[in-house]
Parts: sequence; C-alpha cells; structure tokens
Amino acid sequence: MRVVNKYLFVAYSFVWVIFMLYAWNLSRRQDNLKRELEEVKNKVAESAPAAASGRSSP
Repeated sequence: MRVVNKYLFVAYSFVWVIFMLYAWNLSRRQDNLKRELEEVKNKVAESAPAAASGRSSP
C-alpha cells in the first residue's frame, strides 16, 4: 500500500469516527429531551385537575 493510500485511509477513518461520535451525541441528547418532555407532560397532567377545581398547586 502506498503512503498516499495510507493517509487516505486514516483520513476516512478519522471522519467516520467523528461522525459516529456526533451521531451518538445527538441520540443521547434526543433521549434526554424525550425524558424531559415526559416529565413536563406529567407535571401538566397532575396540575390540570387542580386547576379545573380552582385550586393551585405550589
């Protein structure tokens, strides 16, 4: 294998590793956002009956 091909292989490998890390990071952040959204939905659902009856929850 010539030296140029080795550098090309290293460059492509580096780009793929960076891409995979980026995709993993996006996936992790999306999971965190889903979890936070569920928490907000639950809080809204819990406070909805209190608001309907005229009471406010602290």
